Amino acid sequence: MLDPKDEIKQKVDLVELIGESLTLKPAGAHGFKANCPFHGEKTPSFHVSSDRQIWHCFGCGEGGDCFSFIMKMEGMDFSEALLHLGQKVGVEVKRLSTTHGNIKQRLFEINAFAERFYRKVLEQSPVAETARAYVKNRGIPPELSERFGLGYAADQWDALTQLLLKRGFSESEIIAAGLGQKRKSGSGTIDRFRSRLMVPLRDQHGNTVGFTGRVLPGLADDKNVEGPKYMNSPETAVYHKGQLLYGLEFAKRASKEHKQMIVVEGNLDVIASHKAGVEHAVASSGTALTPEQLQLIGRYVKTVVFCFDRDAAGLQAAKRGVTIARSLGFDARAIVLPEGAKDPDELVQRDPSAWRELCARSVPFMEYLIGRVTEGKNLADVDDKRLIAQELLPALAEIKDPVEYAHWEMVVADLLGIEQSQIRRSIGQRSQLQDDRGKQGSRDDIHSQGTGGVSKPRTKAARAWLLLLGAWVNGLCDPPTHSGATVDELYTVAKEVYTSHSYAPKQPFFSRLREHLARQGRDDLVSRLDEASLFAQMTFSDLSPLAVQPQLKSLEEVLKNEQARAARQTLAQKIRQAELAGDHEAVERLIVEFTYGKKEGDEKKG
Repeated sequence: MLDPKDEIKQKVDLVELIGESLTLKPAGAHGFKANCPFHGEKTPSFHVSSDRQIWHCFGCGEGGDCFSFIMKMEGMDFSEALLHLGQKVGVEVKRLSTTHGNIKQRLFEINAFAERFYRKVLEQSPVAETARAYVKNRGIPPELSERFGLGYAADQWDALTQLLLKRGFSESEIIAAGLGQKRKSGSGTIDRFRSRLMVPLRDQHGNTVGFTGRVLPGLADDKNVEGPKYMNSPETAVYHKGQLLYGLEFAKRASKEHKQMIVVEGNLDVIASHKAGVEHAVASSGTALTPEQLQLIGRYVKTVVFCFDRDAAGLQAAKRGVTIARSLGFDARAIVLPEGAKDPDELVQRDPSAWRELCARSVPFMEYLIGRVTEGKNLADVDDKRLIAQELLPALAEIKDPVEYAHWEMVVADLLGIEQSQIRRSIGQRSQLQDDRGKQGSRDDIHSQGTGGVSKPRTKAARAWLLLLGAWVNGLCDPPTHSGATVDELYTVAKEVYTSHSYAPKQPFFSRLREHLARQGRDDLVSRLDEASLFAQMTFSDLSPLAVQPQLKSLEEVLKNEQARAARQTLAQKIRQAELAGDHEAVERLIVEFTYGKKEGDEKKG
């Protein structure tokens, strides 16, 4: 009987799993490629093998199997990845007690139970009549109310707490989940949320991790309602406000089609966007957009579209978000709300089709910013010009792409009626800007070397050796016979496994070798094996078996020539040492050897 790990690996389709997060394109007979989500790049160097069920990025070197992808992509440890994938493919995984992962799982369970409880109160309880009317008046249809799990916390001190205790949760767990708090006087625990519309907060996997509770209109002055209009769960082991995006569990799928994600301010803006059929929208849930939230978005798309409220605070929030987005390599765009609509929710209430159209024709952020900062300004007035420049020039200075920068520099100069050179002087030394862009360009170049974005090994010989090694483990040739500097530890272990009596002929050599290395805990060699296998697959996938053989012969010649070059280099060093030592006999002997070797090499080349 297979253990859960092996059973999960058998059931998971790695291409399908990775395809949920990345847009994969075919690359060869059994391969797929995409832009790597773990480093910034413009040319795909992230490759997935459907028959090997492995992935590897030739740009940053990351790679592995289904578990390593989920761990890296979702920030999970192995036990969490095992549980997550087990649930995904229907494999039961026993939870280990006293582990951090088990604590988090308990919090997921208690929050999920609370969501169902609040939901049932909203749908069925007479005390939720006002809340049901509010949801209806906001134009939220029943299907969206259910999709987002809207609920209601009644005006009762410990209704949820008592029910959770009966279901086996402890007071400490209720408090740890942010659902309860100690009584101010006396003993015991009471509910944190009361008399509030409850909006579940979910992570990108759809796990409920916390709540936003909204005081309903008309109840804000009620003496029994404590706290602000909006109240979020406190920080917990599973809920970190600055690391969560409302609606991401839906947007991550929808964004693949649109290749962008829309960031709005409020949770109700996201729900309204869904009502209009736009599901690639997320909200920062009442907090300033953080680098961690943008990095979450960056796992799925590299274009972020901002749509914040039309007021001054909304503009400042958008500017801060764009500054962070650009520093992380995003293409920043914006949606311009029409007059009379302060946010997407208000616009959708009035005209859902208008929101759809605006989302389909977002504009570059600089275009949006120019429109906003020139509203009500007189470009013939020097004071207004100065105010406009104060808003535009810092944003212009953040643009690192030289083509984009040149375009907007010209636009801003024309707008202000000044020379472009004055723009450059105003935002800092031109040489510093060029240096910054040069560094960015260098990073892009590093990740774009080689065919299809693959970062080639440093030398031609190293590339030849990696391809031969990959061809061998892929079953395209016999073991390479060259020795010397080209032989590495992976080759040595592979030879041992290849010649071992325990080697099962029916099992592909690659699988046997990978399992052996994994059992030995040699993750470094597993990564190198995956790299070699995928590199060979990419290189030879479009060739027939007959056409591959001449390619392999050429690679062997590269290694022979490299070995001859290395030998001559060693001889030259020995000659210099003998000359310094005054050993004339050794010098003559070594020169003869060097000359003979050189002529032999030249004859072979000819």
